[in-house]
Amino acid sequence: MGKFLGFGKSNVAYFPGCATYHKYRDFFGLYQKIFLKLGIDFELVEKKVCSGLPAFEAGYEKEARKIARRNFEIFKEAGIKSIITNSPGAYVMFLENYSELLPDWDLEIRNLWEVIAEKLAKKSRLIKFKAMEMITFHDSCYLARYSHIYEEPRQILELIGYQIVEMSDNKMNTMCCGSCGGLRYSNPKLADEIAKERIVQAKRLGVKKMIVASVDNYDLLKKNAVGSEIEILELSEVLALALGIKKEEIVREEAIDGEDEVIKGKNLKEEINDEESIEDVDWSK
Repeated sequence: MGKFLGFGKSNVAYFPGCATYHKYRDFFGLYQKIFLKLGIDFELVEKKVCSGLPAFEAGYEKEARKIARRNFEIFKEAGIKSIITNSPGAYVMFLENYSELLPDWDLEIRNLWEVIAEKLAKKSRLIKFKAMEMITFHDSCYLARYSHIYEEPRQILELIGYQIVEMSDNKMNTMCCGSCGGLRYSNPKLADEIAKERIVQAKRLGVKKMIVASVDNYDLLKKNAVGSEIEILELSEVLALALGIKKEEIVREEAIDGEDEVIKGKNLKEEINDEESIEDVDWSK
């Protein structure tokens, strides 16, 4: 694979999820920069569709199976062996539901939050700025309740300097923010009411920021946090800040020609000489 992790042909696919890829392109770019900075191997396979979670949760199992089959074929064509995703919903879909929909599904689904925490712990020198403030963290239902992943995001936040003040409903007993299970589409008013209640819980703690590890959670909570004095931040934002990565430095992706192109990590930083080590590059410039 060469000296650059993520710069050669990888068998690890980064699947951003629909909200990250289509609505929050800044986060899409930030996650790629974070992976490269931490030395997380990945490949971007552009020939793909949604994970199929919305269709599956809405009861359209036949359609969800078609989507899953198409994705599986795309991953196989690209030589993918495992997947990382920052989308809790896609994580659950790939890990739990694809094996139900596809008897031959055999790809490894890696816990990205654990991978990031381990890299940060081993490469603490890459942390340029320590946050040194109190915040609260909202557990995604897909991560905490479905996947029992709640310590890893907290480890990441603590490593970059945050002191976490817990809301009463957290971890396995987390309160839904209203974004999961298709609620915001079937009953948007109720979803907004739930999100507002979660923000009130954070405000009672006396903190000014709520951090989430889900773009879907971020989208709904941020919309309903207007005027609340609570700032909603996605994990990629605070990670990028800690690592000295700025949003305006995100390298624009190359134009996708049809559906057949596979974009590799090297396209993100073409100006870097292949003879350099990724850890020697000053990404803050």
